[in-house]
Amino acid sequence: MDANSRSILGLIAEMNTRFVVPVYQRPYSWGEQQCLQLWDDILACGRRRASFHFTGSIVTIQDGTMSEQGVTPLLLIDGQQRITTITLLLVALARLAGDGGQADLPFTREEIVDSGYLTNHFRTGEDHYKLTLSKGDRATCQSLIDNLEDPDIPIDPTSERLLENLAFFERRVGALDDVASVWAGLQRLEVVSIALSQGQDNPQAIFESMNSTGKDLSSADLIRNFVLMAYPVAEQYDMYQTYWRPIEEILGAGAYGSTFDDFIRSYFTVAYAPEFMAKADVYQTFKRYVLFNGYHRNDRMKNLSLRVKRFASYYARVTTGEVDDAEVAGALRTLSMLDMPVVNPLLLALFDSYDHQAFSREEFLQMVATLESYLFRRAVCDCETSVLSPFVASLIARLDAVRSEGGNVVEALSAMLLNEAGTPRRFPTDAEFERALATRDCYGFSRAFYLLARLEGAHGCCLPQRAGWTVEHVMPVHALGAPEWQAALGANAERAFEETINSLGNLTLTTAAFDLQEGSFEDKRMRVVGDEGDARLLISADIVEAREWGPGQIRARTERLVELALGIWGIPDLPEEKCRAYRPSRRASAGEQASFADLFDAGLVEMDDLLVSANPMYPGRATVTSRGKIMLANGEMFDDPTEAYERFLTSQGASVTGLNGWMYWRRGEGGPLLDALREGL
Repeated sequence: MDANSRSILGLIAEMNTRFVVPVYQRPYSWGEQQCLQLWDDILACGRRRASFHFTGSIVTIQDGTMSEQGVTPLLLIDGQQRITTITLLLVALARLAGDGGQADLPFTREEIVDSGYLTNHFRTGEDHYKLTLSKGDRATCQSLIDNLEDPDIPIDPTSERLLENLAFFERRVGALDDVASVWAGLQRLEVVSIALSQGQDNPQAIFESMNSTGKDLSSADLIRNFVLMAYPVAEQYDMYQTYWRPIEEILGAGAYGSTFDDFIRSYFTVAYAPEFMAKADVYQTFKRYVLFNGYHRNDRMKNLSLRVKRFASYYARVTTGEVDDAEVAGALRTLSMLDMPVVNPLLLALFDSYDHQAFSREEFLQMVATLESYLFRRAVCDCETSVLSPFVASLIARLDAVRSEGGNVVEALSAMLLNEAGTPRRFPTDAEFERALATRDCYGFSRAFYLLARLEGAHGCCLPQRAGWTVEHVMPVHALGAPEWQAALGANAERAFEETINSLGNLTLTTAAFDLQEGSFEDKRMRVVGDEGDARLLISADIVEAREWGPGQIRARTERLVELALGIWGIPDLPEEKCRAYRPSRRASAGEQASFADLFDAGLVEMDDLLVSANPMYPGRATVTSRGKIMLANGEMFDDPTEAYERFLTSQGASVTGLNGWMYWRRGEGGPLLDALREGL
């Protein structure tokens, strides 16, 4: 590694070099705010004329060997955004000089174009350009240079961000009386140039350190870089185009934001089930997963990329409902309206099994409907949500075990949910759901639109889409201030108002927002009727038919809609003996009769046997002692596998707790779990 302070223009203009943005780097992303900050720094530095301005580091590594034209390509590991933005400013200055709009400029168009700032003069092809961007930015950047050299060459419009920032600099430059200060400021910009040595320095470590020092690198940036850097530079482009870019295309616009993070967490929840991924660092988890499973060896990164691509396609279908089967698509879209991503990992696992024909289309639809009922009933009953993430992880593992044994996964899912009765993970009963829905504030309920839309859909109608529709009151929120509404509320108007104003029976969907402060019931009823002369929504038919609207009508409509809701969001009807077959306590009680000492006495584990952690996130080993104890690598000894595993996790810096050691220690590499050995007793 060679590091030294350089003028950034001197670095850019160095003879017979060109900068190449590697394929794993994100596209050019600076916006006006970042351009304005750089502009202000350049102007301030240029006007002082006596100081230099440090603007960070530029990290490069030589890309292969010198070309036939004598030009050395340098991969930009860090500095793409700054060098690209300065290139745009240089293009703006060259255009200004070429127009001849200002006299006495300290530079000419030819100087900027031909002196190494934008081109390697007399070189052709890619070697001609000082900067080669990646992906959709490359053609636009090169066409800007071509247009400077020959105005008849059109500018490629592909990269809107490049053109927007160029226009920003042209406006700024054109409005200045003293453009010389910009040129002077550019000369005074300094960077630390860090040149890495091939085969000696680790560009991946540099890339990661950028994230730890506050650079805005997403998990997608880091993971993509990690995958592609497993290959030689010459193979990275093909690896990206063939294996990684399809993942980005599947995830769409969210591939570099929270969508990717949510997808990859969902993927690892499936991969690590039953372990719960509690706020894990996505990138570090990905690295551990790759290294533990040997995906970094023998060209296996391509296999991993194909697997990630497959699950990305499941994620896209699960979250958007874009499935060829109309009924499956409708079920997934309806579930996604609930906006409860906690269930996404389980849906990925189920979709994977469905895709591999582990169960039928009808069974898949039945499980989606069961999950929708479970989640919505819990939302209506204000059940605790924090317990669902670890529960979902455990469901994935348990259902996978049922599937691998040829069991009934549909029945198992229903039983596992019903077996949580009396716990924070419960499936609310009809009585609890009915009571909560009839009495709760439905207007302030975050899923009020979903509730009313699904009730309408129960009539065989298409679900109203959120765009253009709002949830509104029939009796207005300022009813107590209107004599007509006061009369409708009766003698104890204030109490009746409080009990019914936000209840389900007083709400409807409309495309024209009601006036919440005034308006008679007739006004409201006519708005529900609409121009067609009939109720727009079937759930509002009783509003249209009514001739008055007060607490009695609201309560009656609430009762009708609650009865309808009980049918839509049903609870599985499963006999007790079926539920009992999937109850963990049944198996646990049998297991409690056998201790680790019992396994040792029975010869199922022996002295010097290795116990291997089955958790790929935390690989490690323990040893069975001559007295039948579990000894960790630090010498601590335990009688119980769970206590030993808890201590092992603590020694690894893990934040997870409460894991059953019987399910996480294997006897030998790839051997049976201790739980399986115990079951044999």
